Amino acid sequence: MSPSLPIRRVALWGTGDVGHYALRGVLGRPDLELVGVRVWHEEKAGRDAGELVGWEPIGVTTTTSTEEILALEPDCLIHTAPSRVLEPVPEFLAAGVNVVTLGSASLVHPPTAPTAVREPLAAACAAGGSSVFYGGIDPGFAAHTMPIVLSAVCERIDLLVSYEVRDYDPLPLHQLEWFNFGRETTDGARFFTPGGIEGVWGAPLRLIADALGAVLDRVEEFHEVELAPDAFEVPAMTVPAGTIAAVRFGLRGVVDGVERLRIEHVNRLRRDLAPQWQRRQGYGVIVKGAPDYHLHLDLEDPTGRQQRPALFGTAMYMVNAVPAVCDAEPGIVTVLDLPMITGRNVGGAVQEGNWTISERIQRGETRKAGG
Repeated sequence: MSPSLPIRRVALWGTGDVGHYALRGVLGRPDLELVGVRVWHEEKAGRDAGELVGWEPIGVTTTTSTEEILALEPDCLIHTAPSRVLEPVPEFLAAGVNVVTLGSASLVHPPTAPTAVREPLAAACAAGGSSVFYGGIDPGFAAHTMPIVLSAVCERIDLLVSYEVRDYDPLPLHQLEWFNFGRETTDGARFFTPGGIEGVWGAPLRLIADALGAVLDRVEEFHEVELAPDAFEVPAMTVPAGTIAAVRFGLRGVVDGVERLRIEHVNRLRRDLAPQWQRRQGYGVIVKGAPDYHLHLDLEDPTGRQQRPALFGTAMYMVNAVPAVCDAEPGIVTVLDLPMITGRNVGGAVQEGNWTISERIQRGETRKAGG
């Protein structure tokens, strides 16, 4: 490592599905120093952080105290709280701590973020001279950064599609309920009520439009479903015949009356369903124009243990953004404000024997309801 490379002192908020891999990522990156870890479960409190990911002790003890983390005065907090949870981000920002968060995808496009989200964060950044950045992979790196980067080799863009294709069968019940999987209609589903899709993916679509200099006439939601032809089982539930077993949904960005941008998702509970939709799992970008392009990103756990490998990418986009966010001007920042985000752990220590999964997943959150 170059002696001129500054070391950033990092605290981690949460060690669940994403935080587990963020912890590994901080330990593996040579220009980051882990100084504190905030946990909630008593069985995790007071333990060496290295133990949580199968490493040797590293001398950092986990705590359930927010005050203890603040007292450490880290340069940056990696905040892996659930979506739509921003507590205690303003408190850290006002104290001068930069934050990379998963708390609100609306921060991808600050001008259109809800006032109740944007204004407290902006005020806290101004008070503390700090910056906040939304990480993640989708929304996040795959949803908007990959399309923006690919646009650099396009002469003309007639239609740009950013997509995710993902089998949902290993996921916990609460995530299946977002789409009414196993039910007969989409009535009441979180993402299929008006504004549900735009509330999450509208910000990435608008950021792409800004990056490309495109003025959107409007943004349109769309969704369609495929019903199970017969009953089958997934870890979290029984899927009765005739109920929702695959979904396709997203947003269309209309420019001068024509669809020019699209964010699209295809989620299945069984691989053979809805063969008419995109089938290859992963993330990608399709450009129709001059010339046509198709960029696809596969994600794989090298040990085959993790059925949700996107958790790796989500965590590492946050970890690798830390130096750029620390150097950014105060405020809510996006990828358009930062230099290129890159990894730093090239040829580092290999932990092949310790490719663990989070304790929360090990506890069996994919069990059937009532199990």
